[in-house]
Amino acid sequence: MSSAPAILNPRTGAPFRMQNSPVHVGVDPHNPDLASWNPVLRSPDSEILPDWNDSVARTRDLVRNHGIASGAVQTHLDNVIGTGLRLSAKPDYKALGLSEEWADEWSREVEGRWRLWANDIDCYCDASRRLNFSGLLAQAYRSYLESAEITATLEWLPRRPDRYATAVQMIQPDRLSNPHGVQDTAALRGGVAQNRYGEPLAYFIRQAHESEAGLLGESERAYTWVRVPATVGPTGRRMFIHIYDMQQPGQSRGRVGFVSVLAKMRVFDRFERATLHAAILNAMFATVIESELPSYDVADALGGDNVMDGYVQAKKKWAKANGGASWDGASITHLLPNEKLRMLAAEHPSANYSEFESSTLRQIAAGLNLSYEQLSRDYSKTNYSSAQAAMLEAWKFFSGRRHHVASRFATQVYAAWLEEAIDRGDVKLPPQAPDFVTAKSAWCGAEWIGTPRGQIDDLKSNQARRIKYAMHTTTLEQLCAEQQMDWRDVLDQRAREERYMRQIGLDPMKLLAEANRKGEPSPGTGVATDPDGKDES
Repeated sequence: MSSAPAILNPRTGAPFRMQNSPVHVGVDPHNPDLASWNPVLRSPDSEILPDWNDSVARTRDLVRNHGIASGAVQTHLDNVIGTGLRLSAKPDYKALGLSEEWADEWSREVEGRWRLWANDIDCYCDASRRLNFSGLLAQAYRSYLESAEITATLEWLPRRPDRYATAVQMIQPDRLSNPHGVQDTAALRGGVAQNRYGEPLAYFIRQAHESEAGLLGESERAYTWVRVPATVGPTGRRMFIHIYDMQQPGQSRGRVGFVSVLAKMRVFDRFERATLHAAILNAMFATVIESELPSYDVADALGGDNVMDGYVQAKKKWAKANGGASWDGASITHLLPNEKLRMLAAEHPSANYSEFESSTLRQIAAGLNLSYEQLSRDYSKTNYSSAQAAMLEAWKFFSGRRHHVASRFATQVYAAWLEEAIDRGDVKLPPQAPDFVTAKSAWCGAEWIGTPRGQIDDLKSNQARRIKYAMHTTTLEQLCAEQQMDWRDVLDQRAREERYMRQIGLDPMKLLAEANRKGEPSPGTGVATDPDGKDES
């Protein structure tokens, strides 16, 4: 078979490539599958801001009304926030020119005072006095999931002399908008005033939600905006918290994470409801009465046009004279002579519904950064290895969200509180150390301990911890943090328990040796050591 003629390169001998032929097949304009695919390059704000309200409204509607979407949000909350995040103060003592011993003592004092403020039963950390700090964290992260942003103001409310004046006021991201709906400009985008470098200078907050314009007394506030500066004072104290995923340079507002699966979840919801309705209809028992008389003879015999009334009256008269029958506890009118009762069998409306549901949920789970099992709550086809792999992949995402979103919000609040605690004299700074303003980042260093990663097999997980600890590839602090515990509290509690054991005549070392001999982990740490100094693994 002869090939088509081609012009050869005299130096290489290879055919010349056409100048308009694309290098990548994915951009071939002559490909019939791609010819109509012509997306437009846009800036981040031109992609996000015009559709921001619609994407948030549809996401919230889906979370309210669809069990899968609601469960997905709750799964994210349970893994990222859980019962709350615990402060582990980590001042950079080297940068501050201080000792490690001082940092340990200072951290414990600061953590104790923080807990008094964050867990106050009167909820003074919340400007509305409805939630403690754990509740504020959960509300903030739910806002991030449904609206792609966390927005809050740091208020100064000296309500009681024995309480801190720092308080958090959560704000619905919808209220962050341009005053009176003016068009976006280079200096004002989506309610955020910024300089030429993109640094936020101030935020414009609608005093009441737009949907409350019809409420008594709220009409004026719904069309009034307040300008909140990003920071104030010589210390640069933060006044407004605005957290979102900045995926591209120049992005002023957050992109809703549900956007990539919104259409699929909506169609899946409609298909699911239609299938359920069809199943209900098909599950109803339909009965057919067969008669030997033609319809026109029955009509003439029963009174002409009013066929059904006459037929029903005739059946009632017959049933009264000859008694009735029953089937499965339900009454059935006695049939007329030569009539038969036939039942219609129910059939499932879609034989492949289960496979379709599983396939769709897998695609939705991928878009929401969850495993199929976490989204569907279906573990019937999962073994240990696959479940462990799915959990590890999901945990990477949850850890990232905790660090980049939840911990960032918590640290900004902590920095504002710590500044006030130092100013009040509740937290002392060494005379030779730099002041708070000079070394703010060093003073505000912190880690936030959250819900531990779930375990599928505790025995295997504890054995792995034991090996890592024996090989010096982990620390007691890290192992305790994985269980949402502070290692110092664990050791203090164990010391108290061991003292009490000796008081009542028990030998704690003997109990520990027996537990290690059985390969069981030590209480509290998940670490076991061989009493003979050998690794049984």
